Order: sequence, then C-alpha cells, then structure tokens
Amino acid sequence: MPGPSLREQAYQTIYERIISNQLAKGTVTSEVQLSQQLDMSRTPIRAALQQLETEGFVRIVPKHGVLILDSSAQRVSDLLELIAAMLLFAVTSVQLRDAAALSKLSGDLLAELASLEGGDSTALCRFEYHFLTRTIALSHNEEMLRTLERSSSRLFWSNNRKRWMAPYQHEMHGCMQELLLSLNTSAGVNEAINRYLHLLKLTWQ
Repeated sequence: MPGPSLREQAYQTIYERIISNQLAKGTVTSEVQLSQQLDMSRTPIRAALQQLETEGFVRIVPKHGVLILDSSAQRVSDLLELIAAMLLFAVTSVQLRDAAALSKLSGDLLAELASLEGGDSTALCRFEYHFLTRTIALSHNEEMLRTLERSSSRLFWSNNRKRWMAPYQHEMHGCMQELLLSLNTSAGVNEAINRYLHLLKLTWQ
C-alpha cells in the first residue's frame, strides 16, 4: 500500500504545528518558508495550505503570505453547536439501540469524574474530550468522530481550560455530572446538553 503523498505529509505537518501552537495564531508565514522548513517543493505546500484554508485554519493572502487564523467568536459558536448537536444525536440514537452500553459508559465516566474532582484543568479537559469521543463512538458513525476531531482542533480544545478553573469549575463539574447521569434517561438529556453548551460558550476564549 503506497504511503501518504507529499501533499498529505505537508498537510499533516503544518496542521500539527498549528494545533500545537508552533505556528501561533495571528502570525504570518509563507509558502517559501514552509517549503524550506519541510524540505519540500512549493507545490505540495500550496495544496496543503489550500486545504487548511478551506478548513478555517489559515488565510492565504496573495503577495503577503499565509495568516494563521484565530477562531472568530462566530466560528467558535458554530463549532461548539456542531459538537453539541452530534452529542445529542449520538445519545438519543444509542438510547434506542443499545441503552445498556450507554448506561455502562455513564457509570464508568461518573466514577472517573469523581476521581478527578479538584484535579488540574488539563486532566479535566482531557476527560471531557474522552467523554465526547467515547459517547459519539457508540453511534458507530465514523464521519461524526472525524468531525469531532477536526472541530476540537479548530477550537484549540486543549488550550481552553477556563471552564475547569475558578470561578467556573464547580458549576462545570456539576454540569458534567448532570450530563453523564442524563445518558441513562431520554427525558433530561436535551436540557443537560443545552446547559453544557451554554457553559462552553460562556467560558471559551
């Protein structure tokens, strides 16, 4: 099986540099600089940058370079709503098809959350993303999992920890606990996800 193309290699390397903040938001680079850094011709670099522009990570400004985009307030809101919508779809569909699996996941995650109470914000952010991934995975929808991964990268998920820090951490802990409990019942899940979405929007930077 052939390996990744030069365009795919360029895309993956630049993408990883953006989400790790090696290419910081608001900075400007260029095809030439990236071509030199990655030791590639400009053709695969250009194709990779065009894809990253389509996905909202960069803006190509002719004759000026490539701007690494910060997430606008509207883009952040749209992406958070997309994640919440996928979560709601996954939960409601799995409740109908495999309620036992959802109940087990709820119990496992509640125990994990309890063990993290008072823990550092980085670990809690990781737990939260783990919850989203495992819940959506139960729907067996690979496209939603890929969309979650891409959306969380565009949101710089691991860099946004305000909700797990003072003065929000207790409210966020209660919100997450309520959300995990709601996995066992269709009655409260919509309200729990809406509360979760509200807190995400309130605290996202």
